[in-house]
Amino acid sequence: MISVDLGVCDVEIPVFDLVGKRPGPTMVVTGGMDGDEYTGIEAAYKLVADFSSRDFAGRLIVIPIVNIPGFFNESSLNPLDGIFPKMVFPGSANGSPTERLVFWLYNTYIKEANVWFDLHSGAITEGLNPYLWGFETDYAKVDAVVEQLRDARVAELYISENASWGSKAARLAKEGCAYILAESGARGERNEIDIERHVRWVINTMYILKMIDEPLVPTVLETKIFHHVAYISAPAPEGLWFPAKIDGNEIKKGMVLGAWAKLDKPQDRHEVIAPKNGVRLWWKETMRMQRGDMLCVIAHE
Repeated sequence: MISVDLGVCDVEIPVFDLVGKRPGPTMVVTGGMDGDEYTGIEAAYKLVADFSSRDFAGRLIVIPIVNIPGFFNESSLNPLDGIFPKMVFPGSANGSPTERLVFWLYNTYIKEANVWFDLHSGAITEGLNPYLWGFETDYAKVDAVVEQLRDARVAELYISENASWGSKAARLAKEGCAYILAESGARGERNEIDIERHVRWVINTMYILKMIDEPLVPTVLETKIFHHVAYISAPAPEGLWFPAKIDGNEIKKGMVLGAWAKLDKPQDRHEVIAPKNGVRLWWKETMRMQRGDMLCVIAHE
């Protein structure tokens, strides 16, 4: 347990720093950046149990629950300041609690890593279609890892997106670290299939890095690759959200994704329409709607 000063209080965060018997690269695996996404947390603990007694090369640093305040509050954000840790980078040593938390993570572990594998899932309000998200940069060594993971066909959905200037992925690539975002599991559930999917993705990435000699055999025969993502956010300050019942995850432009209404006019509903053809990645399933809420996210060409 590592004590971290968040300014308003200290928190204890579990960190498993595993060193292999042979020299090799460093990989950081994080879970619980969103405190109520449990699939990634369980997968991280499974990796610790496996590699604590397994031969491998390099260094494997696993932090199953980064956002400890959010975890105990059962929320995605950090309740100490209302900020999502996943939206902050690289943080600040003297900033808000979340800025201090992310700065600690970056400065202590991520800064010297070759890969940061960030495990996420659908929170208790979200449906989700499992996918891996890699970022294309101008740094060949970083891009090689991401491209090999894409071509390994370990995920049915893969987002291959150009890292925008100043983004987390772009800044890390400049330092020689590939950032990979993994999503598996929905609605705050802890389904064994979703947990094992996260574990399989991490182990296959370790194989790409030559940290282990054998990968986990992929179960995916074909990977759908998309290069862009469309975000459909709440159009009103607050109100009611009525998600449409959609069979499967394929989205057609013009499809009704749901409808919203004001709190005092529940029958006066306004449709939300899909702007693109594609596949939905995650979607809001609960009724509360506030400005800024993501109602649906669609991967598209």
